[in-house]
Amino acid sequence: MPLKKDSKKPQSKGKRKTNLLKLCAVMSKLAVDAVDKEVVKRFRTVIDSAEDDLTKNLVNQIINHSDELELATVPEMFHPYVKHYLFMKKRNTKKK
Repeated sequence: MPLKKDSKKPQSKGKRKTNLLKLCAVMSKLAVDAVDKEVVKRFRTVIDSAEDDLTKNLVNQIINHSDELELATVPEMFHPYVKHYLFMKKRNTKKK
């Protein structure tokens, strides 16, 4: 009997979206209530379905220099999450 070759292609896990995951980790640290945690959870889902990663410079600008950030430079699918990150960052600076 001839051996059957497995015709299925191995599924690739896709590219690791390091920069988006870095932003997600920073957001997770700032999360205070259930709403924040739900936003972070949905952001992880969007990251998994996203085709491309953000550039390292853009993520560093979002995290470190958010006052100079122009939202138009961020892809539209990430706008709500970046806006919520900016809100959480602003809220945490007011508490201190």
